[in-house]
Amino acid sequence: PIRDSKQGSFQIVDIVEHMRPVTKFTVQVPDGNVLASIVRKATRISTTEKPGPVHIELPEDIAAGTAPDTVYVPNPIRRPIAEGKAIKAAVELLKQAKRPLLMIGAGANRQRSIRAIKQFVDGTGMYFFTTQMGKGVIDERHPKYLGCAALSSKDYIHAAVDIADVIVNVGHDTVEKPPFFMHAESAETRKVIHLNFYPALVDNVYFPQVEVVGDIGNAIWQLNETIKAENVKFETPMFEFIKRLIDDALVDGTNDDSFPMNIARVVDDVRAVLPEDGIASLDNGFYKIWFARLFKAYGPNTVLLDNALATMGAGLPNAIAVNMLYPNRKVVSISGDGGFMMNDAELATAVQYNCNLVQIVLNDNRFGMIDWKQNNLGFPAYGLDLKNPDFVKHAESFGATGHLVTSTKDFASKLKLALDAGGVHVIEVPISYEWAKEKVKGFAKETSAIMEKAMEKYGPVPNVSSLPEENISIKRVADELELKDHKGEAKKMKPEPVAEEPLQIANSRQHKTDCGEGEAKVQMTITKGDFVPMYVGSKPVKSKERLDVLNKYTQETFCQVSLGDSGVIDNAIQLAEKAAPRMAQLKSWEKKKILMNVVKEATDRFEEFAQMLCVEAGKPIADARGEVKRMIITFELAAEEATRLYGEFQPLDISEKSSGYSGIVRRFPVGTISMISPFNFPLNLVAHKVAPAIAAGCPFVLKPASKTPLGALILGDILSKDPLLPEGAFSILPCTRDAADLLTTDERFKLLTFTGSPSVGWKMKSRAGKKKVVLELGGNAACVVDELVPNLEAVVSQVIHGAFYQSGQSCISVQRLFVNDSIYDVFRSALVEQVSALKAGDPSDPEVFIGPVISEKDAQRMADWIEEAVSEGGKVLCGGKRDGVMVEATIIENVPHMCKAFSEEVFGPVLCIEKYNGSDFRSIIDLVNDSDFGLQAGVFTNNFNKAFYAFENIEVGGVVINDVPSIRVDSQPYGGVKSAGLGREGIRYAIEDMTEMRVMLMKNAGKLEIP
Repeated sequence: PIRDSKQGSFQIVDIVEHMRPVTKFTVQVPDGNVLASIVRKATRISTTEKPGPVHIELPEDIAAGTAPDTVYVPNPIRRPIAEGKAIKAAVELLKQAKRPLLMIGAGANRQRSIRAIKQFVDGTGMYFFTTQMGKGVIDERHPKYLGCAALSSKDYIHAAVDIADVIVNVGHDTVEKPPFFMHAESAETRKVIHLNFYPALVDNVYFPQVEVVGDIGNAIWQLNETIKAENVKFETPMFEFIKRLIDDALVDGTNDDSFPMNIARVVDDVRAVLPEDGIASLDNGFYKIWFARLFKAYGPNTVLLDNALATMGAGLPNAIAVNMLYPNRKVVSISGDGGFMMNDAELATAVQYNCNLVQIVLNDNRFGMIDWKQNNLGFPAYGLDLKNPDFVKHAESFGATGHLVTSTKDFASKLKLALDAGGVHVIEVPISYEWAKEKVKGFAKETSAIMEKAMEKYGPVPNVSSLPEENISIKRVADELELKDHKGEAKKMKPEPVAEEPLQIANSRQHKTDCGEGEAKVQMTITKGDFVPMYVGSKPVKSKERLDVLNKYTQETFCQVSLGDSGVIDNAIQLAEKAAPRMAQLKSWEKKKILMNVVKEATDRFEEFAQMLCVEAGKPIADARGEVKRMIITFELAAEEATRLYGEFQPLDISEKSSGYSGIVRRFPVGTISMISPFNFPLNLVAHKVAPAIAAGCPFVLKPASKTPLGALILGDILSKDPLLPEGAFSILPCTRDAADLLTTDERFKLLTFTGSPSVGWKMKSRAGKKKVVLELGGNAACVVDELVPNLEAVVSQVIHGAFYQSGQSCISVQRLFVNDSIYDVFRSALVEQVSALKAGDPSDPEVFIGPVISEKDAQRMADWIEEAVSEGGKVLCGGKRDGVMVEATIIENVPHMCKAFSEEVFGPVLCIEKYNGSDFRSIIDLVNDSDFGLQAGVFTNNFNKAFYAFENIEVGGVVINDVPSIRVDSQPYGGVKSAGLGREGIRYAIEDMTEMRVMLMKNAGKLEIP
């Protein structure tokens, strides 16, 4: 209370002032009459400009009173746009420039601004770099990304900054420290354009010559359009060269196996394990510099970097908030031991709220950042040692799971395990900063060497020679923190000598991707117009016959691939048979090394694989990248299983007659395998056949889908270069269906594994003879929404993804949706609204969710099935139309069950929805079972008994509780019943099919005296 109360007068904490540093607005409500206006003001402040928190304190006695029944309805506002003369001045400056750079700061991290900046970079070809808080505004795998200004001066990025003649500074926020790219001596040779929502705060390191003030998105769009109209071009080869040198330099330390770990290796492992949309929340410490420099952010707000030592301890609370906002994304908090212990009690909060996050504690038993600065300034070490607890037991005391890293190679696997397991995990990582400290001392000299090499190759830059050879850390601490040595002067030290490595430049093949506009620096082995070889007996072979591969969006021929005939297939089988003994004799470590080489090469060629999927399958680029990641995981799983082909010992003395007998059971490769893969997952479904075959020691002949063979052929390129894989061990052969008949009927094959349509698969089984057969044949997956678990928004989002991702072309795409009648109306309304807003079009556009289906013939079939459903009484709630290979995301209500859209596999973006009597759960399970197929089903329920009833009674290969049936974890046993298939995939289970048990019986083994 604040009126007539002694309690109010001696309140110890002024809550409003307490909240002021961490909010955009904070106020105490003094009277109920002003409550509505305060709420309106707070709401506007929190949502306008850059969104942020606000705080309203409502005292007890004010809360007990009354307030007018007033509501101030918010009105949309538009930010002011930049003035035309300012845009013109900026363009004139850029027209005079030869080597401009774009710097992206924290203020640019807004949705409209992000799109406009990406278009600006792609349109102008301008190279860019970021501040620490600007990371991820543009995907840092972009070919024009130079790096992050992790240090304010003399870092590698300044090799580019110091030769730039104009810097366009977008969204530099006053809360972040700027890179030092302005000083009095450079004012005539390097101009700066300030582009932000507010004017520049001018000081001795920032005094821009042109200021463009207004909405960033609009201003950058105006600049882009004007530059484009006036055909302004810039000189970029020097920046391209510098980028390659920087990228090479940043590799140093990332492969270091020494222990305790060095920070470069930690960063590299975190980036490798964390998914593309995963979020890294950084505390403040010496390690933060290395995350800013080395950790590539793939999207906005995926690397959360604070900006001052005053925020030590922020990593874990930030991670908790992030997990609450994005419960389906992987979250990692990274802290030093000192920073973590400042807020370790927040582990209890994380556990209480059932968070899923991993806290990495970098333990050097010191305040490392302060120690670094203290040492550089010549002060004696004082008061920085820490006596840390056992972090594993410390975590467990809060109810979290603790892990201790005991070797460098142990870290990545422990992190992956913790992320996949869910819950709250703490990983203690013993770390040494000695390498990093020495490395920082040499930054200035290395940066000068990069500049000198660039100018040696491309000619000198006026007024630029090289950077001063001072120690970067000393200069930074002295100049920026204004700390002095004992004599009152900034202390300087001689830099450590740096050995120069010979320059090596990768041979990057520049091309215009057929999946989108603009130049992409991706090393592509297949480009538009190429004639691609097949692989016969491990070797590339070109044939006379050719197969056209279409760009599925444009329907134009992208390239041609070699087409095998029956003679080629017969030769491939002979070579595989010849290689079979050598494949069977491969040691476990050799098989693991072969598989891990695929992991390494696929990771290096990640974007090449993704672009090929985008072209040949029409897969939206986000889905394509997701599939490449899954393929890599599948080969990793196989590499692990290659060393786990265990047998067993059997005591066989089970009767008097068998007394003295024992047995050893082992699994042996079945022999040569025939493989046929489908078009919808051209990489991962190939991986699910190829990877376990290598792990089992079986040679194979693979026929990839004729419509999507390119990804498999790139995989063939990788395998063909592996020296451990016996010659003849594999063939990858695009071929006609007639020629491929040998893959079914030839008795030299010991196993046929096929993924495709039921009509084809069951016929193949009937003609396969004595060989084993594994079939994965699809279905019309059902999903039951009995309860909104955890809430309406989450379930709608999951259903949309399950039904429409990659245009519904998945065996376990949600096709039949049954919703409890008590929640049906609200669920249907939300679902239709969001599906109607899905963006369709060019799959290379990252915002596109609905791309083309595989062929116009299939698109017409889908349209016919939709028309049949409507003519029989179904109601189209959204979509329903076709344009060429594009089929709209379609929802049809109350489709009669005999219609093809309900009873058969649509394999497209079509969802049938109906409600059911929520009081009769048994009946809806019976309806789910009323299908010829049985691959997977999903059930949303919090009722334990209903979940188990569904699991025990739905006739499918897999039941997914509280998610859609469209979930496949690559290690699970995966396959169907009824018409949906035969046998199981999933690496361990596939290996079982690809091997046979053999028992060795032994009489009186180990007996020295035989009775």
